[in-house]
Amino acid sequence: VRGEVDLTVGGKSDDLHGSPVPIRGCVRLIHDGYYEETEPRHGGGRYQDQGITAVVELEGKSLIVLTSKRQVPFSLHQLFSLGIDPRQMKHIVVKAAIAYRAAYEPIAGKIIEVDTPGLTAVNPLHFTYQSVRRPIFPLDSM
Repeated sequence: VRGEVDLTVGGKSDDLHGSPVPIRGCVRLIHDGYYEETEPRHGGGRYQDQGITAVVELEGKSLIVLTSKRQVPFSLHQLFSLGIDPRQMKHIVVKAAIAYRAAYEPIAGKIIEVDTPGLTAVNPLHFTYQSVRRPIFPLDSM
């Protein structure tokens, strides 16, 4: 902890998300990744495990949370458990399609959705389909 690191992050799930991105920062925290969800949220589980988790400070400004297990960002407790108070943050970026809203909407001044590729894309045109009867809405003009 407090050590400088050079890492490549992201781009490991599939080839839809792009290549890993290099980052440089200072490790602020390493955590076991367990936290308790006290609200009725996605999946309904109370005890969550996002695997070994690191909080890295980038250029003394931004924080990035890196988890060893894939976890939908559906809970503010994911951040509280790491000593991060999301209510005090100026900007928060989450990679999710919809599940984040229940937790983040009440504290957000504004939500900006971005149409990104990958498994969490909400735009059906981002995917390649096989064995689909055509034409079909919303893939084709009707």
